[in-house]
Amino acid sequence: MMETFMKSMVEKDMDRWIELFDDNVVFEFPYAPDGYTRKLEGKSALYQYVKELPGIIEIDLFTAPAIHQTLDPNVFIAEFGVKAGRAVKTGKPYLQTYISVIETKDGKIMHYKDYWNPLTVLTALDEESGQ
Repeated sequence: MMETFMKSMVEKDMDRWIELFDDNVVFEFPYAPDGYTRKLEGKSALYQYVKELPGIIEIDLFTAPAIHQTLDPNVFIAEFGVKAGRAVKTGKPYLQTYISVIETKDGKIMHYKDYWNPLTVLTALDEESGQ
């Protein structure tokens, strides 16, 4: 699942990427700064959000994910990062680290909590944090 997730991002194949998710997926960004999306509900909303990503951030290479199992067989934690990437508009590096809590059901992602460093995004996009 994570291999397809990362490969689809690198290849900018958002149609393949979205097929990993259940129709009723909840995708959360707990650390998103003010003005950024914090929660998406449903596959359609997630697709509308992610289809624009390749025009904002280009990812060339991810680190190998470390997968941590939990006591719930439908939940795992993935630690991975962007080893080579850049913001399209600014050309600045985008080198992000993610810790994601992922819940699955019947081979599809039902709930995805995406913990990432918002300062990395703001710096790459050359935006102010509002602080």
